[in-house]
Amino acid sequence: MAVSIVEPTQKSASYPRGARVLHLGLVLLFSFELLNSILALWFQHFSLFQWHVLAGLALSAWLTLSWVIYCATPWGRRLLYVWYWPGNLVVVFRDLGRLLRGQLPGHGPEPGLSSWWQGMFLLLVSWVNYAGLGAWMTMQGYLTVPGLTHIGLSSMRLGTPILLYFWLGHVAMAFYHALRRQPLWSIFVIW
Repeated sequence: MAVSIVEPTQKSASYPRGARVLHLGLVLLFSFELLNSILALWFQHFSLFQWHVLAGLALSAWLTLSWVIYCATPWGRRLLYVWYWPGNLVVVFRDLGRLLRGQLPGHGPEPGLSSWWQGMFLLLVSWVNYAGLGAWMTMQGYLTVPGLTHIGLSSMRLGTPILLYFWLGHVAMAFYHALRRQPLWSIFVIW
């Protein structure tokens, strides 16, 4: 008796509506803040600095809301588990090996390279943004924490190029998935 072995196709996992709204807000606010940061800080075009501050404050509020919702909801805690549970690193390395052999990793709220990238991106955005917020609050006199301005400005100088590479890689992979007609863009379908 012959038994056929059929590889199961990866199910197209969908994100809850709340995750989609949070993701869309983070994409828009972070993209504007990153591009504005590059223009305002890297090219010494400080007429745009007020936009940088306003976008940074809005991103801080949205990040805080996102972290609270991720920690407070069952689906949010599930995403945090998928992104940050150390046991999921085995799947991340397996996806990385598949990627190096020309196969795309999976997508959606499942353990793997894509989810790990999402989680690391969110941590890095949070670190750079909150450090920048702390530096700004110290310079404005709202906080008096010795060394916070230096930590914040250094974090932004070091973190912005890394975030730019993360952002470019993230966008490139999203377009590559879309070109392969994979249902990745459903993360932006809110209704």
